[in-house]
Amino acid sequence: MKHLSYVNKSNISAVTAKLFGLILKMPLEEREKMLAELEARQNPSKRKYLRKQYFMSVQYVVNERLYDGFIKNISPAGIFIETSHEDTSDIKANDPVILSFKHPDSNEQVKLTGDVVRKDKDGIGVSFHQLLSNFLNR
Repeated sequence: MKHLSYVNKSNISAVTAKLFGLILKMPLEEREKMLAELEARQNPSKRKYLRKQYFMSVQYVVNERLYDGFIKNISPAGIFIETSHEDTSDIKANDPVILSFKHPDSNEQVKLTGDVVRKDKDGIGVSFHQLLSNFLNR
């Protein structure tokens, strides 16, 4: 990690106060995202595979209903799909999913199955039943 030159023992309090002030000015949604990112950095072993940002359309079927969405990030083991809560109100954790999207490395169309592992106001997390093949985890 890059060490900032202005951070030393005498001004740790000043840096902390400045960070606190900036955080207080952020909307709650941005604070929640920042907290999630910081927690992920503190516990990198929580995920077995690193996720990479990937914006791609995806079609998926849950409970015999077809949805269109956008992948926000991807790993060999799963994806996060941005959704609106109203569109996916009937989707629950553990629901099986069939997905179709372009492979992030080969750009070929892939069809995978998985399960919804989490759902929040931003979308759904899906764990694949098998790892996405030929995925370069960079």
